[in-house]
Amino acid sequence: MNANIKVYLFLLPALVYVLLFSMYPMIYNVFLSLEDVTFVTYIRGTSQYVGLRNYADLFNDHTFKRTFSNTLVFAGLSIFFQFTIGFLLSLLFNRSFPLKGILQSLIMVPWVLPIIVSGSFFRWFFGENGMFNGFLLSLGFIENPMPWLTSGHLPIYSVTLANIWLGIPFNFILLYTGLRGIPTEFFESADIDGAKGYQKVWYMVIPLLKPVMIATLTLGSIFTVKVFDLVWIITQGGPAGVSHLFSTFSYFLAFSRFNFGQASAVLVIMLILVVVLITILNLSKTEEV
Repeated sequence: MNANIKVYLFLLPALVYVLLFSMYPMIYNVFLSLEDVTFVTYIRGTSQYVGLRNYADLFNDHTFKRTFSNTLVFAGLSIFFQFTIGFLLSLLFNRSFPLKGILQSLIMVPWVLPIIVSGSFFRWFFGENGMFNGFLLSLGFIENPMPWLTSGHLPIYSVTLANIWLGIPFNFILLYTGLRGIPTEFFESADIDGAKGYQKVWYMVIPLLKPVMIATLTLGSIFTVKVFDLVWIITQGGPAGVSHLFSTFSYFLAFSRFNFGQASAVLVIMLILVVVLITILNLSKTEEV
């Protein structure tokens, strides 16, 4: 048997898996978003093609507009702070100091905890009688407990803070691993030349680490935009839909309103947002000679 054919046969199971569980659902979802699919029409098989009407209805929906802005705020703040804190921590742990191993293990705790544990903790943490309000009250920053999860504008920032905490270990471990791959001779040469700390970071670390940084931001963007479980555990998109993201709003449309067409349209818009973010990040890559 030809060697090339053998290679493709080894790849066949992975290809079939991707086609069945990734490509087919994605394509089916796009077609579903162009039809008027409700619980009744789906069971009866009487769904009708409506073109872009589902998308038009969504952009005229106040809750969807709020969901769109929520997703941008949630993704933007999460990606920025997760990456920035993870990068600063990787710089800190790239040197030796006492208790380094123990502190590294503590940083990874949010990553290994089950999401239901983290979500339940933050639902209590941001509650009106929770730790956060108690801390602010004890310092005199507020006079009465703040409704972090029940007001009209604070819940999205509360779940964003929770997501930032959860995402820092992922960014840290990727950036730290990339940083450890930079030869120590580079840092020693910079020290001999009298380079200061910020100069080494700006002129040496960032250029050498750029491929890892782009990969980290790309994966972080994908994971952040599609977050569902954390938000659903903490707020379920409430109150009155003020903390919905694309993922939670699509779930709400599908399993509360049974409007599968609009739910699919929301997921298509979410996919477009992810593709745009990834395209922007990849355009910033330098060409390798």
